[in-house]
Amino acid sequence: MKSFKKGYDGMLFRFVLFLVRRFLHIIFRLRVHGTENMPQEGAVIVALNHKSYWDAVLAVTHIPRKLNFMAKKELFRYPVLKSIIKWAGAFPVNRGASDLGAIKTALSILRSQNAMAIFPEGRRVFKNEAHTAKAGVAMLAEKTGAPVVPVAIAGRYRLFAKIDLYIGEPMYVKSKDGKKLTGEELRQFSDELLAKILYMAGEQDAPTPKENSTWTLE
Repeated sequence: MKSFKKGYDGMLFRFVLFLVRRFLHIIFRLRVHGTENMPQEGAVIVALNHKSYWDAVLAVTHIPRKLNFMAKKELFRYPVLKSIIKWAGAFPVNRGASDLGAIKTALSILRSQNAMAIFPEGRRVFKNEAHTAKAGVAMLAEKTGAPVVPVAIAGRYRLFAKIDLYIGEPMYVKSKDGKKLTGEELRQFSDELLAKILYMAGEQDAPTPKENSTWTLE
């Protein structure tokens, strides 16, 4: 985990972060809402919708926590890009298979009381495509006890377009009887999490939690 912290703690990183923020506020009419909902210490999973490569840039620069995140392994083939995204907190994941190495890295990050950013759908989802959540966020949250903070990015990435980043209240994966959650319960949490994110992004109606929901707000 030293490699992740080193980049964030350096003066150069903070300076670059400042420049990127300024650049983003020039090309987009960017507004951030709900920063008070982000836990300022301890493990946390930030779950975002994903429609553009810009999403990761906005998350790293405008969410008030130092984030680590998975990036598809193909991006690490290019030396310059690899250096940049590793410096920013990324580590590779093989999206086409169950990547145990990436899962272990994510668990290590959270157990070290750091923050992880994850796209629940596992890939970019374009307009008119169906939204389907994977169970990775729920699994990591259950294993580590980390709260899940839903984050929605609303708007289209066009020059001078209005972009809103909404940070929601933390959600906690919990079993009502203290037993390990079943695969079905983890999928239910994942579906309700994604529904909340899409509602925050203005892409669907407000979700109605089921009576047997596996999550709570605290």
